[in-house]
Amino acid sequence: MSSVPAAGPLPVFPKETKIPAFKTTETPLPDQTVPSALSFYYAGISAIWLWYRAPMDILRAYTEPLGMTPYDFGDGQGAVNINFFNAVCFYGSGQPGNQGLGGFSETEINVMAYATKVAANVPSKLSLDQYLISGDPTKRIGNYRVWVACDDPVAVACGIQVFMENKFLVDYEYHVPGPNYARESGKEFTYDWACHDADAASLEIYKAVLKLDGLSCVPGNMSEVIDLSYDKTSRRPVGSRRNYLGLFDTYQASIQPAVSSAVQLTYGKSEHPMRHDMEKLVGRSKPVAIQMYKSPTCIAEAAGYYADL
Repeated sequence: MSSVPAAGPLPVFPKETKIPAFKTTETPLPDQTVPSALSFYYAGISAIWLWYRAPMDILRAYTEPLGMTPYDFGDGQGAVNINFFNAVCFYGSGQPGNQGLGGFSETEINVMAYATKVAANVPSKLSLDQYLISGDPTKRIGNYRVWVACDDPVAVACGIQVFMENKFLVDYEYHVPGPNYARESGKEFTYDWACHDADAASLEIYKAVLKLDGLSCVPGNMSEVIDLSYDKTSRRPVGSRRNYLGLFDTYQASIQPAVSSAVQLTYGKSEHPMRHDMEKLVGRSKPVAIQMYKSPTCIAEAAGYYADL
């Protein structure tokens, strides 16, 4: 793939993406390069968004120096979300010690914002509830990724080099109910995860426990979801479009007040700046909405049985 000129709507993408060496059963290889592409395809994902309101003056400090403006959802309040997900992908190339399959977990700390230069074309007076169900029809409002914490070095490398994310390596411990993991009685609708500092694994950046027992959701899809980053070379905001090919389940505190009590968010003792930014952006606030998206299973194989009966 050739580089895209900076004069157009696309930033300059690398011709190749440098990825860390895979651990092999033989002599370790040095870092390698793979062809870059203009799109990245997920084979499957289980995603959770925790949505919070935040004062505009706090959000401006994160976005305005980068040529972005936080979106005002009313009463001088913008929005922040914590997006935790587990994803899998096919890389299409494997070697001994490298299956060519990617599995990774991430947390994105997002501020809802838009490029300041297009402010005149951004729709006004959208409520957060409207946005969560249908999104922004103009596709200018998006998630500015303040931090992206990921447990896979390949995904970290690609996120930084291709998508210009503020991304770094962490470790996770999580329990997410799904088709292959029906949790024990009493926790069938409980999701919990902890993000550990990779440089000090005993220290947590944050931890979340989500309990959806008895709550009802509203279907919707805000795709295309716009993800915003910042290109330090050109000093310009960069957007990418992410399509979720299915329906979101959205739990709104405006409809069910119990949603605001469904999340227990705590901060660890890690000194990573992501922890400090989460405390500034979210702090002890209660969530105003919870969203989930789970891609459909493509094959279901039942347990074995005696075929000679």
